[in-house]
Amino acid sequence: MTLAALDFELPTNTTRPARNRLRAVLLGCGTVNSGVLDGLETMPGEIEIAAIVTRSPRTATDGRTAWLTDIRDAFDTGPDLVIDGLPDCPAAEKALDLAVERGIHVVSANKAVIARRPDLEVRARHNGTRFVYSAAVGGGVPVLETIIRLVSAGERIERVRGVLNGTSNFVLGLLEQGTGFDDAIAAAQAAGFAEADPSADIDGLDAAAKLALIARKAFGIAPDAERIPADSLLSLDPGQVCGARENGLRYRQLAEVSRSEDGTIDARVSLIALPEDHPLARPENEENTVEIVCESGLKVVLHGKGAGRGPTAGAVLADIRDLVAAGEV
Repeated sequence: MTLAALDFELPTNTTRPARNRLRAVLLGCGTVNSGVLDGLETMPGEIEIAAIVTRSPRTATDGRTAWLTDIRDAFDTGPDLVIDGLPDCPAAEKALDLAVERGIHVVSANKAVIARRPDLEVRARHNGTRFVYSAAVGGGVPVLETIIRLVSAGERIERVRGVLNGTSNFVLGLLEQGTGFDDAIAAAQAAGFAEADPSADIDGLDAAAKLALIARKAFGIAPDAERIPADSLLSLDPGQVCGARENGLRYRQLAEVSRSEDGTIDARVSLIALPEDHPLARPENEENTVEIVCESGLKVVLHGKGAGRGPTAGAVLADIRDLVAAGEV
């Protein structure tokens, strides 16, 4: 596994002028950013929406917000903040790169791009801008926020493991009930948990990207998410999942990253049959459960909804409120 050491020192000063109101550009207005847009309507004195970028042209209804299809045109409106709700795609990566280059604050839920490009966060910090992504891990479960607080308090984290992908958990729950694989995927898509292409969730790639971000905050090291071993749900027979449930076991897509005494990092995403009373076997549907273990013996267990419009948009909005409260723009 390739590891990259990261520079996470905060800048001592910033050249950005203070503003009473942030001009924001939204990248995408799908499941996540439509929820963010609703939340921003409650912050009119703090956030001004300069532009919303979508794939297809739309007509503005409020006379103030520009709906655009070109990211550079949107950035030319002079935003202080980019709110990224795009899926993993070249356009999203280019947009985040451009935002960092132009010295614009970024709030993103795009764990794949952020895991693949650890340099974006480092460059943003060196430029005196914020690059935050609480929603990228755990949805409404404050995984990264908790890790940051623990490390800031002097705790040395030893291991983080848990159910990090709500879609896979939702699908496994239906397989336990005898639902076929294709029907379970379709149900996850209909519920708004799975993308049109669910392979990142099903093959463990989404959980691997989240592990890379967890390692970044917990250990200051960025594993290459694409090299993290991951089991695919396709390797399971639905009857195998049903049979395990009948015998008091529950299959879970378990993501784990740990640091050994010599400082090496081990990360993997595995399909494991756990006893039904195990804390990590208990999350239902789109729920996530995460266990953080510190070398001091402290153990923190987090639980909540890890997928869907509400939890993810709520985490994005929390990052935006933190940014506003910090008074850095």
